[in-house]
Amino acid sequence: MHRFEPAIAVVDRWLGVLLDAMVVGLAGLLLLLLNWAVFARFILNDSVSWGEELPAHLLAMLTFIGAAYLTRTNEHLGFDAVLRVMPDRAKRVVTALNLALMGIFGGLLAWYGGIAAASFGDRSLISVDAPMMLFRAAMPLGGALIAMFCAVRLVGILSGRIDPMDLLPESDA
Repeated sequence: MHRFEPAIAVVDRWLGVLLDAMVVGLAGLLLLLLNWAVFARFILNDSVSWGEELPAHLLAMLTFIGAAYLTRTNEHLGFDAVLRVMPDRAKRVVTALNLALMGIFGGLLAWYGGIAAASFGDRSLISVDAPMMLFRAAMPLGGALIAMFCAVRLVGILSGRIDPMDLLPESDA
């Protein structure tokens, strides 16, 4: 595993850049579309056809991509105060168990999200001619990224290369 560490670090860095860009881009696009829809409706007195449907699908995308982002940055919901007071060995066991459970959840989300996304086939949104699979693909993508981040960290925890305290939220470091 030792010889793969530089490659894993490069992939992790680029995934971080990509996730940052996706989260910021989706949130920015959502902000612009919602503000335009409100402006068009109340100022121009001319509602847009996509005012509810498109932002709802973008929000769903942002949820799943954002969950992967939060998993990577260790900002997801957790009980850090409990972990801090545990003995070192218990910290490692609890962190490994947590990562394993999160990884299983991510894998299930990827698998069943992929099935759900594929079920939409070539259907399009009603208000705009955009394929629904584009929006639904965020679920298996987010799940796969969560599973991958958790698997890499789990190997690091079990091998002793990662200290459980290093996986606390970045703002606490």
